[in-house]
Amino acid sequence: MKYEFKNLKKVVLSNGRVGISFFYNSKRFRYFNGNAIEVNINPNTCKAELKHEYLEMLFDAFTDRLNKGWRPIENIKVSKNIEPLLTETLKTAYEHKQQLEYSDRYKRDQTYFYSKVMVIISNQKLDRLLLKDFNASIIRELLNHISKSKRVQLNCKSNLSALLSDYFVKYNIANPFLQVKLVKQEEVLHKPIKEIKQVLDEIYSFNTNLYLCCLMAYACLLRPHREIRNLKWSNFSDDCSYISLSGAQNKGKKNRIVPVPMYVRNYLVKGNASHNIFTGEHEAYNEDYFKTLWSKYKKRSTLLNKDNTLYSFRHTGAINVFEKTGSLIKLQQVMGLYVFKLK
Repeated sequence: MKYEFKNLKKVVLSNGRVGISFFYNSKRFRYFNGNAIEVNINPNTCKAELKHEYLEMLFDAFTDRLNKGWRPIENIKVSKNIEPLLTETLKTAYEHKQQLEYSDRYKRDQTYFYSKVMVIISNQKLDRLLLKDFNASIIRELLNHISKSKRVQLNCKSNLSALLSDYFVKYNIANPFLQVKLVKQEEVLHKPIKEIKQVLDEIYSFNTNLYLCCLMAYACLLRPHREIRNLKWSNFSDDCSYISLSGAQNKGKKNRIVPVPMYVRNYLVKGNASHNIFTGEHEAYNEDYFKTLWSKYKKRSTLLNKDNTLYSFRHTGAINVFEKTGSLIKLQQVMGLYVFKLK
């Protein structure tokens, strides 16, 4: 495949700062951290002996994102008008977001709400509305046309705001979504599991993949649907004693190193580095795989209550960590709320 970027390389400035450089559409771009691609890598703020190691990580992260379609937002073509139209900006923003490395579910949500909003804009004769005139009143009207459900409205608001936020900044426009206050839906309760061993034994008899997922959520405090489901053997050390996750692989966008207890390693047989640990293939199971298994298991289980979910294993493990250490800081660290530096 031929790309319109070239000469991607690492650079060291005379003042000691390091970064990456490449040309895109005949214009040179330099980046000294991973903020532009939503990866928490900054070689210029780490210890001197780690600077070049982090530079390698930054270079690899940009190589991966560029090959997957990411492009500098400065070069996205927006309307040549001094005052851009809402529809043109929405279209440009949507097409750009679809090129980036987001989850399939997130992209589907954006596609759904983008399509619905564009139809409503057309029906309401708002095709020539300027971006600067897009206000909270119009947003509320759009949300009410899309759904009466507050949960759906919250989701729509979040997706539209994510699409347009960069362009509000670009054109120095106050973000009108901040003025739209919606009632938050009640959160799902992930109630801790009391009889954890008995539940895990029951799950093992039901499905070994679901068992390993639940065991790792409990022991390693990883999130089931994204972090665990997408694990490859390349994420594990040679002896499977720890897991390395890049910022692109976890919700916190921070590099993490997660220890793997021996009782989990007993169920791990390392395979091809590029293979998913559950499928034995390059691709992971679909996003609903563990959700579907959990629903089937929960219907037949005699040990669970209605508030137990897949995330209950992670919460149960977190409670155990706090009870053993008595430290909120250590709990935050093991749950990935701080940056873990790769050594």
